[in-house]
Amino acid sequence: MVAFDVTSLVPASVWNEGPTPGALQEMLDSIDKHTEQVRSDLFYNMMSSLAGSADPSVLKAMASLDGISSSSGTEQWVAQHANKYMEMQEHVAKLQAELKAAQAAADLEATLKEFKGFLDNGQFNDAAYHLVQLRKILEDTSSSSSSDNGGYSKGSMPLASAELMQLQEACTHCTRDLEEALESSLAEAFDCALDHGVITITSALPGGGDVGDLWGAMELAGSAERHLAAIADKLLQQVLPHVLNGTALLHCQLSGESEARIQWYAAQPQPDGSFSTEHVEQACMQLLALLAQALFRQRPSTLREFGGCFWGGFVGQYQAAFLQQVQGSSVALLQARQEAARQMEQQAVAVGLAEPGSDLASCLSRAIQQSYHVVQEQYLAEARELLASHDRLAPPVVVGQPLPLDAGFYQRYKEGKVKAWEVLDPPSGWDVSGPVLATGYYHVSATVLQQVMMIDDALAHACHQGDISMAQAIVGAVSKMSAMFSSMLPAPAAADAPSLALLRHNDLQYLAGHLLVLPFLFGPELKALLGSYVWLGNDALRLRGAARAAFNDVVSGQQASIRQELQPLLQWSAALAAGKPMPPKEAEAAAAARDKATPATLYTLRRAGKDLWGTLAPGVALEASQQLLDTLAGLLVGDVLKKQDIGESEAYELVQLYRPLAEKAVQELLGDVDLSSQGSLEGLDLRDLVAGALRHRCGVLRKLDAVLGLLAARLAAIVDAWERGQLAAAGLSLVEVRRLVVALFEDTDYRAQCLQRMECCE
Repeated sequence: MVAFDVTSLVPASVWNEGPTPGALQEMLDSIDKHTEQVRSDLFYNMMSSLAGSADPSVLKAMASLDGISSSSGTEQWVAQHANKYMEMQEHVAKLQAELKAAQAAADLEATLKEFKGFLDNGQFNDAAYHLVQLRKILEDTSSSSSSDNGGYSKGSMPLASAELMQLQEACTHCTRDLEEALESSLAEAFDCALDHGVITITSALPGGGDVGDLWGAMELAGSAERHLAAIADKLLQQVLPHVLNGTALLHCQLSGESEARIQWYAAQPQPDGSFSTEHVEQACMQLLALLAQALFRQRPSTLREFGGCFWGGFVGQYQAAFLQQVQGSSVALLQARQEAARQMEQQAVAVGLAEPGSDLASCLSRAIQQSYHVVQEQYLAEARELLASHDRLAPPVVVGQPLPLDAGFYQRYKEGKVKAWEVLDPPSGWDVSGPVLATGYYHVSATVLQQVMMIDDALAHACHQGDISMAQAIVGAVSKMSAMFSSMLPAPAAADAPSLALLRHNDLQYLAGHLLVLPFLFGPELKALLGSYVWLGNDALRLRGAARAAFNDVVSGQQASIRQELQPLLQWSAALAAGKPMPPKEAEAAAAARDKATPATLYTLRRAGKDLWGTLAPGVALEASQQLLDTLAGLLVGDVLKKQDIGESEAYELVQLYRPLAEKAVQELLGDVDLSSQGSLEGLDLRDLVAGALRHRCGVLRKLDAVLGLLAARLAAIVDAWERGQLAAAGLSLVEVRRLVVALFEDTDYRAQCLQRMECCE
C-alpha cells in the first residue's frame, strides 16, 4: 500500500493566510477532486479485471455505461473499449463458424465420395457403415445446433443451419441410393418366377460381392426385416400352401456354391381323389436347408430374423394342413407324422430358424385337440344363428304340467274346514306324491325350446362318439350356449313391454331348469367318459339370477304405476287432514282427480294381472300379485296411520275412498284370466282358490281391512277386538292401534281407561 501525504491537499493559502473562508473552500475543492480521481482509478481497475473473463453479460453491462456516464468520465472510456472487444469476439466467432462449416463440407464430400465408391464396387457392408456414420454425424450436429442457439454469437447460427440441411440432404440421398442398390441386388440373388413355379437363388452377386454381405448391409441400414418378411410372405402364400396340402411336389437343388433352384409342380391325385402327403416333411426340410445355406449363407443374425418372420406362419399353415389331413387317420399314421414334424423342427432349431423349446409335435397334438374345438364352434355357431333369428313378437308356446292338487285338502277348503296355518304352511294343498316338476302351465318362446333341443342333441352326440375330449368340448359348448342365451337376446324394457320381459323370465327359468336335469338324462353315459357327473348348476344359477332380475324389473314397474295412480287419493287425504279450504277451481280439479283415481288404480291392477297370470306359472304369478297388493294396501294403511287427528267426517270419507280398493283389488288383479286348466282336479274353481290364497298371503291387505273397520267402529268395539286378538291377527300392533285411537277419539278419561285396558291385555 502506497503512503499518501494528506498535507498535499492543503492549499498554500491556508498556510499563508490561515483558515479563512476562501482558503477553506479552496481546500474542500482540492479534496473533492482527489476523491473523484481515486474513485475513477478503483472503478477502472475493477472493470479491467472483469473484462478479462469475456463474460457476454459483463461486456454488455460495461458497454451500457456509455449512456449513463459523463462525456469525459472514465466510464465512457470503459464502454468504448467494451464495445470494441465485443465486436472482435463476434468477428472471431463468425470466422470460426465459417472454418468449421468449410471443414464439415470437405469431410462430408470425402465421406460421400467413399460411400459412392463402395456402392459402385458392390461393397455393401462398407457403404452401409458409412451411412450409419453419416446418420450419427447428423444426430450429433442436430443436438449441438439446438444447444448453440442460446449463445451470444449471431453469425454462427446461419452456418450451423446450412450445415444441418446439407447433412440431412446427404443422408436422404445416401439412404435412397443404398436402398435401391440393395433391392436391385436382392432381386438378382432371389429371382422369383412364381407363375412358372421356380425360384432361383444366386449366392455370388453379378454386380460383385456375396449375398451374405448383402444381408449384413441391410442389417446395418435397418431394412433387413422388411426384405426378409417379403421373402417369407412369398414362400408362405405362393409356395408352401400347395406343398403342405399335397397338391404340389417340391424339388430343391443346390448347384455348386453359388446357385440353387426351388421348383414346385402339380401332383397327381390318388385313385380316391386325395393327394399324398407322405413326403411333405422331407420336402420342407430340404427347403429350409437350402435357404439357410444358399440364400442366408448361414448368418446367425439373418437366420434368426428370418425365422421370426417365417417360422410362426409356417407352423400355423402346417398345423392347419395337418388338421385337415388327420381326420379319420389311424393312430399309427398320426404318430408317424408327429415324429417327422419333430425331426423337421430339430433341423429348424439347428440352423437357427426356430428357438429351442417350441415343440411342433405338441402343436400337432393341439391341432388334434382343435378338431374338437371345431365341433364345439359348430354348435356355438348354430346357437348364434338361432338367437340371431329370434323373433320377440312371435306367438309364445304353452309348456308345463297341471298343478298336482290334494283332493282331500280342497274338499275341506270348500267346506270351510281349512285353517289359516294350513294355507300358509307347505304343502298348502299340494299333492306331494305328484310330479315334482309340475308347476302349472306357462308361456315360453319357441327359441328356448329349440335351444333345449340343440343342447340335448349335442350331449347325445357326445355320448354316441365315446371320445373323452369330444365329450369335454361339447359339455363346454353347452355351458357357453346357456351363457349366450342370456347375453345375446336383448332384454325387453319392462316398462314398455312387461309381457315380453316376463316371457324372457320364463325362458331363462326354463333353460335353467333343463340344465339342472341334464345329469339325470345323460349322467351315466357322460360319467363313463369323463369320470364324474356333469354339473351345470353354476350356469343354471346365473340364468336364474338373470330371470329374477327381469321379474323384479316388471314388478317394480307395476308397483310404480300403482303408486302413480294412487297419488290423487293420497293428496285428497292430505287436504282433508290439513282442514284448509281450497280455491274453487283447485277443489274441483282435485275432486275430479280423486274420482278417477280408484277406477284408474283398479284398471292398472287388471292390466298387470293380465300380464302376470297370462304369462307366468301360477306360483310365480301369485308371488308377483302379492307384491302388488302389498304395495297398494301398504300405501293406504300408511296414509291412515300417519294422521294425528281424524274427524268423524274425515274418517267416513276415508272409508268411502279406500274401501272399494280393498274389496275389489284381488278380483281386478285376477281379471278375466282363465285358470281352469292349471289344476289336476276336475270341477275345482281355481279362481276362488287363487283369490283366497292371495288374501291369506297378503297380510297388509288384511291389515287394511282392519284399519278401515276401525275408522267406523266405536271405541268399545276397538277395545273388544283387541282383547279378542282380532286386531293382532290382522297385523296391527299395539302402537298402531293406540295411535289410531288417539287420532279418532277425543282425550277423555274414558279413552284413557280404554288405552290402559289394551296395554294390560298385551
